[in-house]
Amino acid sequence: MARKNAPVAPQVPLDLWRELYQAAAAFQVLAPWRWMNDDHVLGINNEHGVRLISVLGGMSEVFGLASYRGSGGANFLLRLLRGDFAPDTRDAIYYQDALLVDFVPSKELRPQDRVNLKRIQFQPAASRPRLFPKFTCYRPGYVPWFIEEGEARCLLDDLLKEVRFAGLLQTNPGFCGSHRPGEVPFFPGAAVEPLALAQFEWHSLSPVALPSDPPVSPQTLDLPALLDIPPVAGSAWELTAFYSGASISEKPRPYWPKLALGVDAGTGMVLGFQLGAPQETMAEVAAQAVRKCIQATGARPAAIKVDSVNLFRALEPLARALNAKLIQAKSLPLSQEARRSLEAYNRS
Repeated sequence: MARKNAPVAPQVPLDLWRELYQAAAAFQVLAPWRWMNDDHVLGINNEHGVRLISVLGGMSEVFGLASYRGSGGANFLLRLLRGDFAPDTRDAIYYQDALLVDFVPSKELRPQDRVNLKRIQFQPAASRPRLFPKFTCYRPGYVPWFIEEGEARCLLDDLLKEVRFAGLLQTNPGFCGSHRPGEVPFFPGAAVEPLALAQFEWHSLSPVALPSDPPVSPQTLDLPALLDIPPVAGSAWELTAFYSGASISEKPRPYWPKLALGVDAGTGMVLGFQLGAPQETMAEVAAQAVRKCIQATGARPAAIKVDSVNLFRALEPLARALNAKLIQAKSLPLSQEARRSLEAYNRS
């Protein structure tokens, strides 16, 4: 029996599915990854919003198209291209805001994908092995999920425009090489046929610093009760916050809860933890973990160590109210060990 609050795949009109699968098949047959790489980014700005489109397949591992949405998605891609982190970085998946179509063998399709394929009687392009389009939505903090109707229309627009852009690049391979790194061509808003690369307008884009969480007010944590608990001279705690790899499956879609851990900096003992929902900030979850640690141990720390600039800034009012020294450390070895143990347990 299905759980009452279990998330379900969004409804997308059958005709739209048919158009989307046909566009994906045309993109697959074109196979633009044969002549395009990570530097060939296409910008689109229209009624579906701003997107940066990247063709996948240069590493011969994942073949498809990724559409990075809005300022958050664009910033993620620009930081990735700049080399701020590797694509397989542990936490990268938690921060993506993108739509993805990739081509996978039948065994990697989800049950709902098979239903869609059967309803439109779709047959994939001839290949060995046979590869099928798979459409996925990525949102920060949420588990990769099925696309909604609006996202399907956006991805259809992206595929159609990328096919035209890729075709032009195939016959003009030096087009992007003539511009400086960080410059991105945008698809013309009012294209004149026949479409030509001269109609694309170039924009210089660069990643920006990630926004910080707002400061946490100590008044949200029952401060008088916490101040009644005595501090322990010389004591220090490590405090870290991150996305838990163990997802929670609730409507409207599964998500990764935020998890904050408080660890004794001397013994490595986990003093307390706090799980947070999507609407809570990392700093709010970390602050609640501090409250739980104080209540569990019956003592306030003399110092709290964090390795995140975000937590350092957002928790400064709380640390000051608790008369605890807030320290920004380069690393938190005991907290990281606790995290590794927790993640190993979740995988087992």
